[in-house]
Amino acid sequence: MAKEEESGIDELMRLSRQFTRQQEEHEKQERQRQEQGKKVRGVLQGLQDLNLSMALSQLKGVARPEVIQQVTALKSGGGTEELRKIVTNLVDEMEKQLNQESLLKKEITQLADSVRTLSILLDLYFSLQ
Repeated sequence: MAKEEESGIDELMRLSRQFTRQQEEHEKQERQRQEQGKKVRGVLQGLQDLNLSMALSQLKGVARPEVIQQVTALKSGGGTEELRKIVTNLVDEMEKQLNQESLLKKEITQLADSVRTLSILLDLYFSLQ
């Protein structure tokens, strides 16, 4: 009977060590998964920052200063909802301009710049999603 008790204890010890190894391996895999997730989030954030910077450099030639300020504010985390508001306001302004009976050359140039601005903002919007 002593041999059976010893073999039972040995079996319990073996199972305990096996469980501990499996638990350590699982924890190691979980840490690796979390680290990989951090890296992916970092890369995605970097891409979004790059897209925002590129859009700002493109906007400087065509957008009004208040639009540039609003887009610059997106760097601090305004997100797509703020960008949607900028686009909506720009579209509303363009509609008002188009509904006027006569357009002067200066107004046509401003309207063309607004269309370019809208195009850049839409590209930015879709790149952030």
